[in-house]
Amino acid sequence: MSRFRLVVVLALVLASAAACARVPAGTDKSLVDDWSMLGEAKVPVPATGDCWRTDASDVYDIVDVPGGVVQAPCENSHVIETAYVGQFTGAQADADRAPSLEQLADQYKVCEEEATKYLGGAWASGRLRLLVYPPTSGQWKGGARFFRCDVAALRTEAGILDPRKETLKGTLQPGGSMLLGCTNQVGTKESWSDLTPAACTAAHDTEFVGVVISAIATYPADSKAMDTAYSDRCWAQVRAFTGSPDSVLDKADVRYGYWMMADKDEWASGLRTARCYVMLPKKITRSLKGNGGTAI
Repeated sequence: MSRFRLVVVLALVLASAAACARVPAGTDKSLVDDWSMLGEAKVPVPATGDCWRTDASDVYDIVDVPGGVVQAPCENSHVIETAYVGQFTGAQADADRAPSLEQLADQYKVCEEEATKYLGGAWASGRLRLLVYPPTSGQWKGGARFFRCDVAALRTEAGILDPRKETLKGTLQPGGSMLLGCTNQVGTKESWSDLTPAACTAAHDTEFVGVVISAIATYPADSKAMDTAYSDRCWAQVRAFTGSPDSVLDKADVRYGYWMMADKDEWASGLRTARCYVMLPKKITRSLKGNGGTAI
């Protein structure tokens, strides 16, 4: 019986308190109609200078996998940096799904130009890889229509990623830290599998001479087609870089090698270049640029 009386007394106290409360001027006693509506949820848009990390160790594992990289503070270890962010327009933007890699030819051109501005030089002339990323399928369904122009830092020519805590911005300016230069071959003279960076004043047997564009429009699916695409142009780069005629280069047993950077889908998007190297049968400790006949 006492428990029942306590409940009744409490109810009366609450009722009295409500009756005594005054309504502030200018209000209508409604507690729910004056709240502003929450804004529509939107997919965050990345920005130039954003940094990204990945669990992958090879750049080829993340070429067409935008969901495979995760944003990270730039002062922390990261391997990828956003050089530019653009927007899809027209029919591409109206599509039900994001364009696939081979449908990004227009975006790839934009990314090449913007990456050059960001880096201070053409990305292919550095230990870098250009990556063009549309939104993931989930982001696209959420209304995202951006594309990212990213650059990945490489440790070696074979695509091993190089984690860093410094920005890539400006690293391809003259004297920049990511410019390609002298290297050493990994493997044998007949079959090399990678190139590792070396100072030109240290012992080395290979040197970067330039970027060449394919002489053919179709994807070179075998070694013969690759030679057709790049060999003559690469050898011409070697002659121009060293300033030496064929007779001098042949006598010194100078060779050349190139590294094609595109897979089939990237080729369709416009990536048709290869990095060209002059290769020596022995180690030297100076650059061949402009003085091949003397330095060899």
